[in-house]
Amino acid sequence: MERLQITTIGTGQNTTDVALTGGEFADDVERRHVFGTVLSAVFLLIIIVLSILGNIAVIMAVLKTPRLREKTSSIFLINLSMTDLSNATLVMPSTLVSLIAGQWPFGMFWCYAQCAFNYWFIIVSMLTLAMISIDGFYAVIHPLHYMNIITPKVTKIGICYAWFQGCVFALIPAIYRWVVYDYWEVVCAIDWDSYSQDGALTYVIVAFVVCFLIPGIVMTYCYTRICRVARQKAAAAPAERGGKNARKLINDKRVIQSLALIVAIFFLCMTPFCVTKLIKIFTSTSALPPYLYLVSSWFGYLASATNPFVYAIFRRDFRRAFANLFCRGRIFPGFATSSQDATIRMSNTEHRRRTQVQNNDTNTVTQLTERIEFQS
Repeated sequence: MERLQITTIGTGQNTTDVALTGGEFADDVERRHVFGTVLSAVFLLIIIVLSILGNIAVIMAVLKTPRLREKTSSIFLINLSMTDLSNATLVMPSTLVSLIAGQWPFGMFWCYAQCAFNYWFIIVSMLTLAMISIDGFYAVIHPLHYMNIITPKVTKIGICYAWFQGCVFALIPAIYRWVVYDYWEVVCAIDWDSYSQDGALTYVIVAFVVCFLIPGIVMTYCYTRICRVARQKAAAAPAERGGKNARKLINDKRVIQSLALIVAIFFLCMTPFCVTKLIKIFTSTSALPPYLYLVSSWFGYLASATNPFVYAIFRRDFRRAFANLFCRGRIFPGFATSSQDATIRMSNTEHRRRTQVQNNDTNTVTQLTERIEFQS
């Protein structure tokens, strides 16, 4: 049996011995230190950079683009980006440092804070995605009542409730001191070896049902109905190419696809995180190879970096907004200067070409006129 000396929080001791049960895990420990730490650190650093830059771009694109800013659903997208941005700035950096250090170097207070922030942002993201699916449901299924039901006031109330519910569930583990630094997950989380104490088991089950399972059922139902109605509308629409109805259906389809893909990616990233926690609860912390817990943490972080790319691929309105942000220097002035210079050069070249063509046409007309006068 291999043993590691690492820092834990919540036990009243500075350090403790953590047993790695099973001889097969000894090689995994060596591989993680030699190869896995460097690879994981680089991967996490890339996720942090992409999450920060991408979500800032999404927020600025919505705020700077009137057509996006006027949409009620954009409030949900800003909230989702704010959640991902907060995760990338308040949770991931301390995980990166502890991964490199091999222990938790920030003390008890920040360990509790990181655990609370991590759970808080995950829950808010889940509830926000559920509200996005409800917004799309009323927009497609009940379009005549959409403006009366999904109002800016209702949207803001829903977002405030999401942050409130997330805060309540996030603070409970810290208040009851269930938090320890998990070496393999590289985060501060609930002490799964003592989860049965002080009602922690009840908390985990209720949190899973209320914050993950129920929102997941809501999203599945909404998008199933949306896809069914979208197919019916597409079949009943006139087959004329280039018509306004056809273009509107295509745009609506792309919007629905982008939102559904965001939900699918979030489920793909968060399911390993939730499943590994349930396995720890109902079996033991050594039920799975420890590197799977590390992978589940990385999948959870990956969800924060993917949404901006989904918008850029599937949403033409976001592509235009991103282009305006970059080309006008609102994010990267240097890029804007070079783009503007290139645009000016292209405009000057086009102007010279048109001037030359006009001069050639003028000369041709003049020559023809002279010939006619000479023949006369």
